[in-house]
Amino acid sequence: MNRLVVLILFLFIFSNAVPAMYINTKIDSLNSLLETSTDSEKIEILIELSKAYDTISYDKSLDYAKQSLELTKKIKSKEDVATSLDMVARIYFFLSKYDESINYFIESLKMREKIGDKKAIAKSYNNLGVVYLNLENDKKTLEYLQKAWDLSEEISNDELMKKAANNLGIVYMKLSNYNKSLEYYQKTLNFTKETDFKQLSVCLNNIGMVYWFLEDYDKALEYYLDALKINEQEKFKWSICNTSVNVGMVYIKLHNYNKASVYLEKALIIAEEIDSKHLIKDCYKAFSELYFAKGNYEKAYEFNRIYSEVNDSIFTKELRKNIAELEVKFETVKKEKEIEILKNEKEINALKLKNNKTQRNFLIIVLSLIILLIIIIYSRYLLKMKTNKLLEAKNQQLNIAIEKISKSEADLKKLNTTKDKLFSILSHDLRSPFSSILGFSEMLYYETGDFDAAQIKEIAATIYETSRETFDLLDNLLEWSRSQTGSIIFEPENIHLKDMVNSTIGLLENSAKKKEIIISNEIAEQIYVFVDNNMINIVLRNLLSNAIKFTQQKGKIKITSRDIDDFIEITIADSGIGIKPEDIKKLFGIDIGFSTVGTDNEKGTGLGLILCKEFIEKNNGRIWVESELGKGSDFIFTLPKTKITD
Repeated sequence: MNRLVVLILFLFIFSNAVPAMYINTKIDSLNSLLETSTDSEKIEILIELSKAYDTISYDKSLDYAKQSLELTKKIKSKEDVATSLDMVARIYFFLSKYDESINYFIESLKMREKIGDKKAIAKSYNNLGVVYLNLENDKKTLEYLQKAWDLSEEISNDELMKKAANNLGIVYMKLSNYNKSLEYYQKTLNFTKETDFKQLSVCLNNIGMVYWFLEDYDKALEYYLDALKINEQEKFKWSICNTSVNVGMVYIKLHNYNKASVYLEKALIIAEEIDSKHLIKDCYKAFSELYFAKGNYEKAYEFNRIYSEVNDSIFTKELRKNIAELEVKFETVKKEKEIEILKNEKEINALKLKNNKTQRNFLIIVLSLIILLIIIIYSRYLLKMKTNKLLEAKNQQLNIAIEKISKSEADLKKLNTTKDKLFSILSHDLRSPFSSILGFSEMLYYETGDFDAAQIKEIAATIYETSRETFDLLDNLLEWSRSQTGSIIFEPENIHLKDMVNSTIGLLENSAKKKEIIISNEIAEQIYVFVDNNMINIVLRNLLSNAIKFTQQKGKIKITSRDIDDFIEITIADSGIGIKPEDIKKLFGIDIGFSTVGTDNEKGTGLGLILCKEFIEKNNGRIWVESELGKGSDFIFTLPKTKITD
């Protein structure tokens, strides 16, 4: 019996006969074999190591799978390479890195289409359908899964038809076509053997989900628990977590909150252990539902907020992909400009080469034809003058082109910073509050009869506060966008400063009363400023809103003015929490994107202060901050004054 046969027999024994409690022993044994094996043997060992870590650490499993893939590309067939690509793609899927998973599955599919292996192609279609299912792309999901079913049926492969039928059942359930979904799940059960524990548990779990949507919760619980029993028996961690969340959700509907909590806590521990963001997200969503059902709205809101953040971390990959495409376009434009410069340099070098060649020919002609010396010298002189002028013109064009490229690069960097800030606001600061608003609105809409007036008022207050903060953000975002595009018209006029400040205080009076903050307007009556009314109103509103936000309960805010030559210096002083010295320089820079949370957890984006700086400077003033941590802050700015005449 040769060495490779012994090795394969060893791997077979460990992969089928050794209980889960000996996995560490298996890993140690495989690692010791790895050191003395041939490349062909190493591939088999690396695959087994990847499978062993599959139940412990997906990151480790991925590392061994990639090592196996690299060796397979060097010495194995295209079929083996495609299988290795599938293994890497599968682990990326469980890590919720769906873009990487799709890339590897598509590479595998292309390779199998060249080979013409229909069975393997059907597998690839099914794999891609599953990934797109988790990305909630129904069109792509149905496209790939239908291809998998049709091809599996064409080659009469029961195993592949079983997988495709199960996944089509999931899609039709998602599309609320429950009869069609149960039809495909029944096909799956018909193809599934009693010993195929993995597929059996998946199918039972999915049938339970259909009954969940049909609101037959007792039936749903029956199927979920059957599936969970198999998963725990076989130690399928990902499936244990997923099914435990489903069981917990059913117990919430059956008002058995203690059992629901037990299953959800168990699910979250496993999800964090295997680092699956998709499952972690589902757990937080379920906990939000649990605490809402129990009437603990504060905890429900907190879990819903965490759910939104985890969900954003998964799905903003598509946004980053779009940004990457924009960066590629930027690099393309940059390269084109570099090519243009090189082209100009090439033309100059060609002219120099032509000049040198002409001079060489001239010497030959001088030696051969002395009689034509004067005429040729004069001719060459004229040509040289013309060439020098041409070179000078080309150099000027080149310098102009370089200056334009430098300016364009600076503008592009500024635009890129602005774009990143805008995407950050759109993808996170707007998405998170809207997720909360939608979540609580949905609860009110569907379950109004379950709440008394006090609970409804509490939920409505949460929705109102979140909506108001989001509206302020949108208002600032709109004004900032208008300032960036140059669509704001600057129309200065004589303004009575104290009246303007009083108007702003009136707008924010409710926010101040809520925190029992006293605001005093000590600006002199006779002061007028020559400014754009809308711009300075926005400045006052943002600065006063910030002062309220960072002042504790029963604090004080004082607004004063000082006459300095041709300007009026206005100070908005608060008794709030103050600002760290190292943070002051971050306040007015869009490239830093600095923001903090208020004394009552009020949120912001830092956009308001950036807008204030732009509008103050448009009105020929300047703005700065003086602050001491724990002792309050003074936001100071100057505006041009005007003398009132009769």
